[in-house]
Amino acid sequence: MSSDYFEDAKHARDKLNEISPTMCMAKWLQVSMHLPQGLTQSCYHPPTHKIPLSELEVTPKALHNTVEKVKQRKEMWEGKRPSGCQYCWNIEDAPDGPHLSDRHYRSSEWWVGDGWQEVVDGGRDENINPRYVEVNFNQACNFKCVYCSPHLSTEWEKEIQEYGPFKLSEKFYHNNIPSLEASGLMPIHSSAKDNPYVAAFWKWWPDLYKDLKVFRMTGGEPLMDKNTFKVLDYVNKHPNSSLDLSITSNMCPPDQRLFTRFIDKLKAIETVRIWEDTEKFNPDSGNNWYVAPACKHFSLYISVDGTGEQAEYMRTGLNFNKMLDNTRTFLQETHGTEISFINTFNLLSIPSLKNFLQMILDLRVEFGYEKQSDYVEIPPDNDGFKHPPFKRGRRQRVWFDIPYLRMPDWMSAQNAAFYPELIDILEDCVKFMEDNVEDEYYGRTYHGFKKYEIAKVKRNLAWIKSGTNEISNEEITRRRVFSWRYFNQIDHRRKTDFAKTFPELNKWWNDCYKAQQREL
Repeated sequence: MSSDYFEDAKHARDKLNEISPTMCMAKWLQVSMHLPQGLTQSCYHPPTHKIPLSELEVTPKALHNTVEKVKQRKEMWEGKRPSGCQYCWNIEDAPDGPHLSDRHYRSSEWWVGDGWQEVVDGGRDENINPRYVEVNFNQACNFKCVYCSPHLSTEWEKEIQEYGPFKLSEKFYHNNIPSLEASGLMPIHSSAKDNPYVAAFWKWWPDLYKDLKVFRMTGGEPLMDKNTFKVLDYVNKHPNSSLDLSITSNMCPPDQRLFTRFIDKLKAIETVRIWEDTEKFNPDSGNNWYVAPACKHFSLYISVDGTGEQAEYMRTGLNFNKMLDNTRTFLQETHGTEISFINTFNLLSIPSLKNFLQMILDLRVEFGYEKQSDYVEIPPDNDGFKHPPFKRGRRQRVWFDIPYLRMPDWMSAQNAAFYPELIDILEDCVKFMEDNVEDEYYGRTYHGFKKYEIAKVKRNLAWIKSGTNEISNEEITRRRVFSWRYFNQIDHRRKTDFAKTFPELNKWWNDCYKAQQREL
């Protein structure tokens, strides 16, 4: 992959079109596995579907290669649009296009590598090993994010058990546990000790590990799960020169000792050591031995959708300042690592977006290239042989992504389409990014914004604006009513104050109140 992510995506789009106009490598080479529930999906945009235990009994690879997913692959080969991939179709069909969607960006990323040719040669291969794997072992979480659910958070489950679901209409109850159980989203009852999906994962793991390029652990909160530390120990004992290892964390664990343990495990993994891999050839040395850490590098994904009190409202349990302190500790005490902030962009994210972008800039300046250590010297062997030093190349250490929230739709950022003052905020953010674009011609400092980052914010803005044509009057009324009822119940349960926390949304909030009054 070149240094220009945007150009890479355009090139991938052209290559995909040679196969099919709806092709996406993520459908073959990427998987998200939700082991507490026994669910799977390709990337995180399509809805999950159940992994049949009957398929799992044949091969643990059915955690990825389900009959359902193979059917979706067939549709892509035939130029059809699988309905579950609507996220990308929405982006590509948005006005003022053509727009690059995540299927183009994903298919352009480095981890696709030689997997591209394996997909082309294998066609609808039912047993391919993915290169990009995302897994959550447990729903344990100390947060209650406003758009989340009991099936992904034990704290959410406790709240629903205490207060019951949210009544949004006479017929619709949000986060109703019986409904979630009926749809197969709640963790299976045996998940805490003898989950067959977790067992299948560890059975598959040694074979899967050989082909892995990216392995990402999510949750719940992965620092609260023993399997996370089991993986970290495995990687430390079985170095993999191709592996990009990562965790998605809220960086506010309920016990700070978990964060300390996490940092200690990372330090062990990134300790430079001399090791051999008999199955891989090291082009840098011409041998199969490496002077390197246990993996290619480590990435930490931090979920946060705004700044300050507004971020804490969106993610109940978050201490924003503690999150920032832990972030800086991570960047200071580890070296071959990166951080990427994931802003699940929703209506409540808009008021603090500029502050969020400023936070990214500040961290990029604080931990930019000049702060990095390039060389690690290796002591001579017992026989006096001097290995070359390990070199860490120049790199970006602070990243961010801004995928838009799809559900619940009453929190969608597209609801801002009817409020010019909110569109103004977004357009000002685009200008702010353009005023702080990284200068690619006079040496990279890794301080400014990338062109493709600006393009992603612009495409979200284009999609938001399209809401005036896509959302009917009846639909916007329903969303406003649901918003009023939902956030009032949130405030009652959690002793918060929506109107005080989000004054920038005052006009929208008043319209929600008026819509609710008309419903009475």
